[in-house]
Amino acid sequence: MIRRNRVPKRSCNAFVATRFLLVCLPTLQIYEKKATVAELHYCSHSTGSQSGKLVSMDYKNIIELMDQHFASHLTDKKIPGIAYGLIKDGKLIHAKGFGETVLDSNSCPDKSSVFRIASMTKSFTATAILLLRDAGKLRLDDDITIYLPWTDSIGIPDFGHVITIRDLLTMNAGFPTDDPWGDRQESLEINSFDDLVSQGLSFTRAPRMGFEYSNLGYALLGRIITVTSGMDYLDFVKTAIHEPLKMSSSTFHQSEVAEKQFVQGYAEFAAGFVPEPLTVPGAFSAMGGLLSNVADLAKWVASFQTAWNETSDHPLQKWSRREMQEPQRHARTAAFTDPHADQIKSITTSYGYGLLVDDDSLLGRFVSHSGGYPGFGSHMRWHPESGWGIVALGNRTYAPMMPAASEAMNIIIRDHVNAPVTSESMLWPDTVAAMSAVEELIATGNQSIADDWFAVNMDLDQPRSERMAALAGVVGNGSKISRVSESLKSTTPAHAKWQVTSDAGLLEIEILLTPTKPPKIQTIKVAKVPS
Repeated sequence: MIRRNRVPKRSCNAFVATRFLLVCLPTLQIYEKKATVAELHYCSHSTGSQSGKLVSMDYKNIIELMDQHFASHLTDKKIPGIAYGLIKDGKLIHAKGFGETVLDSNSCPDKSSVFRIASMTKSFTATAILLLRDAGKLRLDDDITIYLPWTDSIGIPDFGHVITIRDLLTMNAGFPTDDPWGDRQESLEINSFDDLVSQGLSFTRAPRMGFEYSNLGYALLGRIITVTSGMDYLDFVKTAIHEPLKMSSSTFHQSEVAEKQFVQGYAEFAAGFVPEPLTVPGAFSAMGGLLSNVADLAKWVASFQTAWNETSDHPLQKWSRREMQEPQRHARTAAFTDPHADQIKSITTSYGYGLLVDDDSLLGRFVSHSGGYPGFGSHMRWHPESGWGIVALGNRTYAPMMPAASEAMNIIIRDHVNAPVTSESMLWPDTVAAMSAVEELIATGNQSIADDWFAVNMDLDQPRSERMAALAGVVGNGSKISRVSESLKSTTPAHAKWQVTSDAGLLEIEILLTPTKPPKIQTIKVAKVPS
């Protein structure tokens, strides 16, 4: 057991900076570094799903693997406590906690344990902005001085630019990256914040000249939400987002969190773990002040996964939720050798609205956001094509939950899903019909099928006789075709790639339909799969 050493009481003044106020603890507790977190007394248990049962035993292997993954992360990264949840198709199918909510308390985190989620808050702020946009209260391309007149004096580089709401949403305003300064500004009073901004700001570039992560930009969005809604930012998020989605444990106020649910955040110093005092809400809450838990955040992730559903009970319209998940501003592109696939892959990272978008050339698209704050680290991530998602929360300053959650999702998609993948329900009905037509065509050589389905380019690109001869050369005449279950892959509803068995062996077929109505086949590829 780690010894708890107490030091003399400190006054609040010792924790107060010029522009922000920290809530003081009566004593500063140091958990001495005599052992690693792996050696601490800690517990772990599964919280199950929302219903208390796994949605499907098909996921048992994945769940066991993920439990091992996060248990190792707790030990390797020396994090006092971790809670994580797995989401599949909009449902929390599993949640588990490791370690302790408060050191030496023997209290395990679970899906109800409330952590500070830091910059994951930005997705709520962006949602609030789009709610106001959709209600006609503002336009994304409006100059921010329309709503915040005091920003007229901030000193934008003289290139004829203004800063728009869209610039703030997409980290495109020209402000320098402000971590970790911004993480210590949350409790800055509104009047002090407005005064600070009106005195002028520093720029690394003109607006719209490149991505640069900015907490300040989202603090300004919080002020715009207050001005345009007529409600305090905190109240608007609560009434317009949390309450409709029944996110009852999500709040900006520690006083609203039950003691048994509250997770203490820790900073790690040479002497050991020190409890990190929790800041009170202020001008920077819009960039990182929210407290939440796995259960609520699973609902939040699900609300984006369901943005393509015909019906969805959500305050923000589904097309606006889709818009948030689309690349709006390119951030970076990296290429490297994937050791698991033994090939070069690229990841293009963009910022949407309060969300990051990673386009992985091998695994498809991931949507995410991290949070890092004094005392906490967090990450949420989902893979729209497969319906998998994850939330991971830790209670140490800048706890590296992003790499843990990212690797967890990569494992799921790479080893258990083989993304990108889809089902016939995600294709156009015409695409599904075209798949059957092509199977009949290559099995029988029936020209009438080609007459019905081929787009005008098909016979121009390759004479019909040559195309049919090539197909016969691959498949053989009168071959029996049988579709291989769960082999379907797709990049769009108009595209399909799948495998069939035939007398000639295993074949892979790929088609692409035209944008016309009705759609026609503009591409057919048939190839033998090497044995």
